[in-house]
Amino acid sequence: MSKQKSKKRKFIEWGLIIGVFIFLNQTSYGTLLQSWLQRGILMTGLITPDISLAKEDRVDASFDLRLTALSNGERLSLGDFRGKTIFMNVWATWCPPCLAEMPLIQALYDDVKQENIAFVMISTDESAEVARAYFRKNEFTLPIYMLDGPLPEPYSSRILPTTYVISPNGKLVSKHAGMANYNSDSFRKFLRDLSAEPVLSVR
Repeated sequence: MSKQKSKKRKFIEWGLIIGVFIFLNQTSYGTLLQSWLQRGILMTGLITPDISLAKEDRVDASFDLRLTALSNGERLSLGDFRGKTIFMNVWATWCPPCLAEMPLIQALYDDVKQENIAFVMISTDESAEVARAYFRKNEFTLPIYMLDGPLPEPYSSRILPTTYVISPNGKLVSKHAGMANYNSDSFRKFLRDLSAEPVLSVR
């Protein structure tokens, strides 16, 4: 092969690589494709959530978090869920790992929604309608909210998605930055065991 043909082939190969990269990162189809690939990884069970913080690392949760429910526009705060186990997930529709784990979170929600467990799915999309449309299209029934202010400490992660679990006693007992498969027997047991704990004090 001549040097000229070799250079031309390399140019085409790099063009294809760059084109695929742009497609995966700059289009909605690319976001979906990445999420499907990442969901396949989640289904292997290789990425599991950090089930529990060590007791010495548990801190008081902040309930000073203002929210708007996208289902009906109701304004509320995290404090409205005091006394329940709270599964709080911060996500966005442009985030492939967020979309990858969403069907698994929905399956978890379907299984435990009648129990003393509140799901707070916080969309960080600029438009509430974008988040609503994504949920409608996928027939998700998880409760979704938008922030009415900044995320207070201890919810300071800059990674999407990030999931927090707050105990009925108001302690942050689990934090997982990045995607994970929450639809597992061990995670359901973790949530149910928390919900069964007696509420000693709810500040």
